[in-house]
Amino acid sequence: MTVATASATQTVLEPGTVVRTPRYDQGRNTGVRRAIVLGLWNENAPKDGYRVWFYTLGAPSFAPRTLGMAFANEPVVVGTVDDMSERTLLRLYLQLRDYNLRSRAGYGAVEHRIQKAGLRIRALRRGQ
Repeated sequence: MTVATASATQTVLEPGTVVRTPRYDQGRNTGVRRAIVLGLWNENAPKDGYRVWFYTLGAPSFAPRTLGMAFANEPVVVGTVDDMSERTLLRLYLQLRDYNLRSRAGYGAVEHRIQKAGLRIRALRRGQ
């Protein structure tokens, strides 16, 4: 998806894109980690950044800070959830299901993409 702005054209990352981005906890940079893009931070301003889930730290929540924000110029794309193994996809799907975030924008798209990729990998493994 491309968003036209007044000065230039910016490519917007889709929900389900896996990125490496700095993680901030209480204003401190705790290092670069893998995260899944959940959507834009502000749908009306694509330059504001992205909502991300640092999935390697556990289920999505604000208590241990596995959910956060990445500024628009920080994420480096590593792949998509479609590239992950079946075991990782199953773990991610269960964590999203348990947290019950389907009502929020972005989570449903990521959950659907994870489920679709997992079913595709399972069908390939079974030879269907």
